[in-house]
Amino acid sequence: MTAPPGEKAQRWKARTKFRDSDGVVRDVTKFGATRAKAETALKVALIDRQAPVAADGLRADMTLEAAGEWWLQRIERPGGKLSDNTLLQYRGSFERLVRGSNVAGLTLREVNRVPVLERYLQDIADRHGRGSAKTARSIVSSILTLGVRHDVLDGNRMRDVENPTVQSRPAARDADRAFTVVELAHVLAVTREHPLARDFDLSDLVHFLAGTGARHSEALAVAWDDVRLFDAAGEALETGEVHLRGTKTAGADRRVPMPQWLTTCLRERAKRHGTEGLMFHTPGRWDTAGRDTVRDRRNVSRHLRRILDDAGMPWATANTFRRTVGDLVTKNLNGIEAANVLGHARPSMTYDRYSDRRQPAVGASVVLNGLLPN
Repeated sequence: MTAPPGEKAQRWKARTKFRDSDGVVRDVTKFGATRAKAETALKVALIDRQAPVAADGLRADMTLEAAGEWWLQRIERPGGKLSDNTLLQYRGSFERLVRGSNVAGLTLREVNRVPVLERYLQDIADRHGRGSAKTARSIVSSILTLGVRHDVLDGNRMRDVENPTVQSRPAARDADRAFTVVELAHVLAVTREHPLARDFDLSDLVHFLAGTGARHSEALAVAWDDVRLFDAAGEALETGEVHLRGTKTAGADRRVPMPQWLTTCLRERAKRHGTEGLMFHTPGRWDTAGRDTVRDRRNVSRHLRRILDDAGMPWATANTFRRTVGDLVTKNLNGIEAANVLGHARPSMTYDRYSDRRQPAVGASVVLNGLLPN
C-alpha cells in the first residue's frame, strides 16, 4: 500500500481477481497490518470463497438453525415424497434436538467439522439417548448434504463422524410381554380415574388402543369419518368398525371391527365432543382448526408412562396394548385373524399360502368384548 514519503505503511491491501463458481470474475480484497498478513488473509478468503447468492438462498455463513428451517421448508412443499406423519416427526425432532442446541448458532462452515459434530452428537446421546443421537445425526447430515448440493459446502463431514458411545443401562421394560385380561382391565380402570388422563383427554384413546391394537400413529390419525357407529338406518351398532390407514405393510390399510364396549365408548365421546375432524386431536383445541391438529405422540407416551407406573405396570410400554390384542386374538382365534387386526403382511408362510386374509377379522370383536362390561 502506498504511504506518504518518509512514513511506513500502517495498513496493507491485498487484491486479486477470482472466478467464482457462477462463472463471474470478481475482485477480492483483504487488508492486514503487514504485507504478509494481508496476503495470508486473501489466501484464506479464497479457500472458502463462495459465489454471492440471493438473500433467501443457502449460504455458508448461514447458521445451522436458519439452514435447518430452510431445509424443512423445502421438504414440506406440497407434492413431496415424504408422508405428513414423517414430516411432523422431522419438524418435531428438529425443534427438540437442533434448534437451541450448542451448535444451532454456528455457521454451516463452522459446524461442518468432525470434532464439532462428534461433540454435538455425544451431548445428545448423553442427555437423550442413542435413538435421539441417531435422529439428530440424520437431520444435521441432511442439512449438510443440501449444502453440498447447492455448492455451499465442499463435503459433508458427518459421514466421517463416529457414533457416540452410550453407557448401557439395565432395561426396565419388557417389550415381549402382553397384559393378562385382569391386568388390562386394571390398567383401563386406572386410566379412567387418573388425573392426567382427564387433563389430557387420554382415557378414550387408551381404550381405543386396547380395543383395536392400532399403532399410535394410526390411532392419532383416525378421523370421525373413518369410524362407523351406526347402520344405514341410523340404528346404533353393537360392533362398530374403524378404518385404520396404516402405511407400514401391504395389509396396514384395513378395517377393524370394534368390541361392544369400545363402540359404546366412542358413541359417548361423539355425544360429548361432536364428530368433526380427528377423533383424538390435540387436547384443548376444540376450534375448527384444532380439530384437524394431530396430537404429539411424544406427549402421549410421556403421560401414558406415568399412568402405567401408577397402575403398578412399570414393565409395560405404550406398545403393550397392541401386543396384548395380538396375543388375545391369536390364542382365542388364530394368527390370520390377529394379522388382519394388527395389519401385518406375513403372519407365517402357512397362513399366507393356505388362508384367505382379504376379509376383516370379524371374530376379534367377540374376543375383545370380554375385556370390559358393557
